[in-house]
Amino acid sequence: MNCPFKSGLIVLYLAAFSAVAYFSIAGYSYYRTPLEERPRHEDFWELKPGGSTGHALGVAGSSLMVIMLVYSVRKRVPRLRGLGQLKQWLNFHIFCGIAGPLLVILHSSFKVQGLVALSFWSMIIVAMSGFLGRYLYQQVPRRRSGDELTLTETQELSTVLGRRLVDEFGLDPERLEEVERLATSGLEQRRGLARVLLTLPWQGLAVRLRLLRFFRRLGPLPGKPLRELKRTLARRAILERRIRMWSDLQRLFYYWHLFHKPFAVIMYLFMVLHIGVAIATGYGGF
Repeated sequence: MNCPFKSGLIVLYLAAFSAVAYFSIAGYSYYRTPLEERPRHEDFWELKPGGSTGHALGVAGSSLMVIMLVYSVRKRVPRLRGLGQLKQWLNFHIFCGIAGPLLVILHSSFKVQGLVALSFWSMIIVAMSGFLGRYLYQQVPRRRSGDELTLTETQELSTVLGRRLVDEFGLDPERLEEVERLATSGLEQRRGLARVLLTLPWQGLAVRLRLLRFFRRLGPLPGKPLRELKRTLARRAILERRIRMWSDLQRLFYYWHLFHKPFAVIMYLFMVLHIGVAIATGYGGF
C-alpha cells in the first residue's frame, strides 16, 4: 500500500470512529432509555431512526455499504484492472464494511424490530465474516497489486527464492530442506476443513517460532546481509507451506463465499425494501 493511500485510509478510519464515538456519547441517555419511553425524551426527534440526526446516520451508513460494492466491480471487470491496486480497493472495501454498519447501528438507535431485523443481523454477519475473509485473503499468495497467483506461479516463485538462497546467500541445500520441513510440519495428514480453519492461526504462529529458533542456530554468514537472508528464508517457508495447503485454502475460500454472499444479498434486498418503504411513506424526511 503506497503512503498517500495508507495515510488517507487512516484519516478515514479516524474520522469514522470519531463520529461514531461522538454520537454514541452524545446520545447515550437516549439510547439507554426504554423503547416505550423514548417519545418523551428530549432527543427523540433528533436521534430516532427517522429523526434529523438518525436519518443522516442511516443515509451515511447505507451509502458506505453501497460504495462497498465497487470493490466487487473492480475485481470482476477486466477493463478496470488498471484503476488502482486491488489490495487498495480491498482495504477501502473493508473500511466501508466497518464504518457503514457502525453508522447503521446508530441509525437504528440500538433497537431493531420486524423485517428490518433480518437486514440488520445479515449486515452484522456480513461484517463479522468479512474479517475471516480478509484473513483467508492474506493466506493466498498474491502479486504486489493484490491479484492472486496461480499454483504454478507460486511454485515457480518458491523455486526462484530457493535458488537465490543457495546461489546468492550461500545457504546449504540441507539447511534449505530443514526450513521446508519446519514450514510444512503438521501437514502430513489430511484434515477436515473445520480443523484446518481453527488451527490455521496457531500453526502459522508455530512456524514463525520454529523459524526464529532456526535463525538463532544459523548464525551470521560471512559477507551476507543477515536481515535480507532471514526475510527471504521466511518468505520461502511461508510459500512452501501455502503450496502444501493450496487445496485446503481454496476450499476454505469457496465455502466462505457460499456463507458470505447469501447474507450480503439478504442485507441489500431488505435495505432497498426499507428505503423504499421510507420513501413511500415519507418517513425520515424523504
